[in-house]
Amino acid sequence: MDLPEIEQRLQGLVAAIPSPARAEMLRVLTIRDDAERAREIGDLHQGGIAPTTAELLIDCEEDPGLRAVVVGMLREAERG
Repeated sequence: MDLPEIEQRLQGLVAAIPSPARAEMLRVLTIRDDAERAREIGDLHQGGIAPTTAELLIDCEEDPGLRAVVVGMLREAERG
């Protein structure tokens, strides 16, 4: 899979997330403190967030570059 395909797939995932959940993801992914961000992700995961969304959050926590890309996509999706 090449970079454009990955980006397209990520955009599809972000677009499929309802707006309130996107806002919550954006809030969590932009928490500056690593431990607090990880705890919030764990809380969302335990709270029954959709498995695909939970996996994306976990992947973002493990890869700061991916987190930056997803934050950008979430911000763009929220703008409209």
